[in-house]
Amino acid sequence: MTHNKTLLLLASLLFACPMVFAQTTDNKFLTSEDVIELELRHDLTQRNRLSGKFATVEDSYRTALLERFLAYTKIDSQSQLDDSMDFPMNDNLRRTAALLYQEIQLFAKPAGWKTHLSENQYIYVYIPSNIKKQVPVLGFSAHYDTTPDIPGSGIKARVIKNYDGGDVVINQEKNIIINPQNEPYLANVIGQTIVVSDGNTMLSADDKAGVATVVTAMQTLAENPNIKHGPIQVVITPNEDIGMAGEGLDMDLYYPEIPFDFDAGVNGEVIVANFSAYGALVKIHGVNGHQSYAATNGYRNATIAAAAIINDMVPLEDLPNYSTGEDGYIEPHHTTYDAQNNTVTVDFRLRFFDPKQGEAWFKRLDQAVADAAQKYDVKIEKQVVKQYTNVADGMHPAAQELVGKALKAAGVEPKFLKERAGTGPAMFAKRDICLGAPCLPTGQNNPHSFKEWLSEKDLFISYKAALNLVKFVQDVPSVPQRAQKTQQRAEAAKAKLLNALKKDQKVQSIIKGK
Repeated sequence: MTHNKTLLLLASLLFACPMVFAQTTDNKFLTSEDVIELELRHDLTQRNRLSGKFATVEDSYRTALLERFLAYTKIDSQSQLDDSMDFPMNDNLRRTAALLYQEIQLFAKPAGWKTHLSENQYIYVYIPSNIKKQVPVLGFSAHYDTTPDIPGSGIKARVIKNYDGGDVVINQEKNIIINPQNEPYLANVIGQTIVVSDGNTMLSADDKAGVATVVTAMQTLAENPNIKHGPIQVVITPNEDIGMAGEGLDMDLYYPEIPFDFDAGVNGEVIVANFSAYGALVKIHGVNGHQSYAATNGYRNATIAAAAIINDMVPLEDLPNYSTGEDGYIEPHHTTYDAQNNTVTVDFRLRFFDPKQGEAWFKRLDQAVADAAQKYDVKIEKQVVKQYTNVADGMHPAAQELVGKALKAAGVEPKFLKERAGTGPAMFAKRDICLGAPCLPTGQNNPHSFKEWLSEKDLFISYKAALNLVKFVQDVPSVPQRAQKTQQRAEAAKAKLLNALKKDQKVQSIIKGK
């Protein structure tokens, strides 16, 4: 047998799917105690589920879903910005990824699914189809990191069953209280279960509620092979809360035709559009010299040119103060002055829903820079950076109808929203417009605050909606261009796999042995 044929055989045996996946076994951030605890929790969940009498399969996983979320809150997983790193990473994130990956392996491995924990700590899962007909590749995503903007270490979650509709004292000493007056949605969950922190930290439902939803949905499919489904790709990411969920994404490992994200609020609220976000960095280079002799020594002031650019670029009506609904805005967010080099740097933020508005602003910026350079005789550098993209621009045409149907079947009326911020899929879409994805509600309220709380009912609805998407996507026809792109990525993944195998010493030793 030739080397190439051997490689192809090994590829087909080891990876019976169009993905580059490996089973990681050793991880220094995972202890033997961790593995034992995960296995015990998994076994207990199985015993409780199988010993009880439940109306539906989904009901049998409801307790496990909440317990999984509570377990996740105990893990410190705050992301952090670090300008010295292209893709910031810390040991807490690495440990979180290791724990999640090991937990997923407990049901994914027996099911024969392919999984991969990447160097950037992304968790990928490929679930092969168990039906004969061709259906679009479904995608699920969520993020396990939490915001660095509020304390998130040592979270102590408190479960309140049969909420009575009154005050919930999260922290008496700090006078942190929520009630239907300051949290109107609480009136909708009277008699139900809610979860809060102790007021010294966040709760971290953003987005551990989403991760619990996705992981529990995967577990349900793995342990109930009678549930029919097409091919599904899953990615669980770090660094969403610092705006970088898409930066370390491997496009050969996550390329669904119809993706969905789980990282929104309550009551059927689905994010189907968001701001397109750009940063414009304008650096004005003055010329040093004594100001008193500027007429003859060439001195040029950088600040006056910066002020002119700001004035021309940001009329009053385009400031954030006057922006609501679907209006965009421009803001000179940061201005820095380097006296030694006589430079002023202005960092503009541009946010818009309408691409035409963005195009007009980019032209305005070009003109403002050109005018200031000529009028004040200074050198000006300009750099425009795409930060994230409106998911609506690249969303599958059936996605909104599909998620609406899934939520209705889960027991809630969908409400489609446009988010005046970014989402995880928006960070994906920055790199590939084909990945525009709706953001489904997961029960999280007041994210990034001490008053954060979770609606257990909405968490369960999120989980049921995920399984409904698995069912309903089977009736959606593929879009030829998107299906073609999916196939192209599959072929790229196979080529990547073969290249990796060629470099693998174990594979080479097998080949040489033969």
